[in-house]
Amino acid sequence: MRVDIQNKTYFKKALNTILPDLKLSEFSGITIDSRNIKPGDIFLAFKGESTDGHKYIDHAEKAGASLAIVENNIETSIPIAQVKSTRNFLNELAAAYRKNITCPLIGITGSNGKTTTKDLLTHVLSASMNTMSTRGNYNSTIGVPLSIFECGGNEDAAIIEMGASMPGEIEYICNIVQPDMGIITNVYEAHLEYFGDIDEVAKTKSALFSYLGKEGTAFINMDDPYISKMAIPCKGVEYSFTKPADYQGSLSSENQTLTINNIAINLSSPSETMGMNALAVFSIAAHLGMDAHVIKTQIESFQLPSGRGNILQFQDIMVINDSYNANLESACTGINNLTSLSEGKRKIAVIGDMLELGELEKDHHQTLGKYLSEKKVDAVFAFGELTRHTIQAMNGAAMFHQYYDDKVNLLTDLKAFISEGDIIYVKGSRGMKMEEIITGLQD
Repeated sequence: MRVDIQNKTYFKKALNTILPDLKLSEFSGITIDSRNIKPGDIFLAFKGESTDGHKYIDHAEKAGASLAIVENNIETSIPIAQVKSTRNFLNELAAAYRKNITCPLIGITGSNGKTTTKDLLTHVLSASMNTMSTRGNYNSTIGVPLSIFECGGNEDAAIIEMGASMPGEIEYICNIVQPDMGIITNVYEAHLEYFGDIDEVAKTKSALFSYLGKEGTAFINMDDPYISKMAIPCKGVEYSFTKPADYQGSLSSENQTLTINNIAINLSSPSETMGMNALAVFSIAAHLGMDAHVIKTQIESFQLPSGRGNILQFQDIMVINDSYNANLESACTGINNLTSLSEGKRKIAVIGDMLELGELEKDHHQTLGKYLSEKKVDAVFAFGELTRHTIQAMNGAAMFHQYYDDKVNLLTDLKAFISEGDIIYVKGSRGMKMEEIITGLQD
C-alpha cells in the first residue's frame, strides 16, 4: 500500500505533533511496502504475521526513501525515527492530519455493496463537487489511515470506505478518520469465521452511526431489519423501497427503471441490488444539495467495475460478472436478479465456493442449493469443494446441476451446454477466481 501525500503543510503539522524533534524537509508519499517506494517516500516498517518491514530497510534506502519509521534500532544511511509501534504511529499521524480537513467525511460500510456504493457516489458527486474517495481495496484498518493523506483539504466531500473482517474494526477506523456522515449499506452474514454470528456483524457495523454524534448525519436503509433498528444519535435521512421514507424508491418489473420521489432513472446495470445502491446514493447527493436531475444523469452514466455485477455481451450470450466476492445473501440476491431478467431466455448459474463462513459453511452452501432449486434456474454449474453441498442439496431438482473439481472440465461442459440468447451468472468468493470462467468463455 502506498499513497501520495496531497497536502504537505497538513502532513508536516501532523508529523511535528507526534515527532516534534524530527526535521524532514522533503517527502512525496508514504508506504508500508518497500516494493512500492518512490524517491522521497516515507517508509513505515510494519511487523506482520508473515513478514517484517525492518528486513527491507536496505531496499527502502536503495529506492530513495527520505525517512524510515521503525520499531527496532536499525543502521542505515537514511534518516530514521524509532517509535514503539509503527501501526500506532500511522494511526496517530492520520488522526492528526484529519483534524485539518474541513470538508464532510462520508463513511461507508456494510456487508455487501459498499465499494459499488462508494464508486457510484464518487461518480455522482464529482459532477458538481471536488470529491476524494478511497482507492481500490484501501478500506482496512491500515488502508483507511493511509488514504486520509490523499485528501488535500480543498475538496467539497471525502468518501471513506470502511471494511471489517473482525469485531470492533469499524469503531477502530472511526476513531481515526472521525466521519461526519455515515451510511451502512446492509447487514448480512459475511466473514462469520471471525464474527461468529450476524448480531456481532450488526454490532460492528453500527459503530459508524454511534460515532457520528449530534452534528452528524446517518443515511438509513429502512429495508434492512438490522439497520432500521439501530440507535441513531444524530440527524437521520431514511431511504426505502417498502416503507415511508425521505427518499422513496420503486423498481420496474425488470429492474431497469428506478423511480425516486417521482424521478425516473434508467439503470445501466438492471438489478434490485443496483437499484438499492442508487437509492442510497441519491439520498446522500440530494441531502448535500445536488440537483435531482444532475444526480439522475450521473447514475444513468455509471458503469460497474469489473466483477461487481457488470453485464458483458459476447457471442449472443449475456454474462453477469459478479465474481469479485460472495456470501449467501449476495449470492441469493444475484440469483434473484438473474431470474428477474428477460422472460424466455435460459438462466444459467455458475457458482464457486463462498469462503470465510466458519461453522456455517456447509449450512450456507446447502441453503444456496435449495434457493437455486426454488428459483428454477435452467442450469447450475458448481466449482469448489464447498459447492458439493450445494449440488447435493439440489438432488431431485429438474434442472441440470453438476459439481466440478476442475475448471477446465466445467468450462468445456458449459460451452457445450450454452446456446444463443442464454444469460450466465458467475459468482464466487475472491479466492475462487471465477472470472477465469468468463475469460474462458471469451476464448
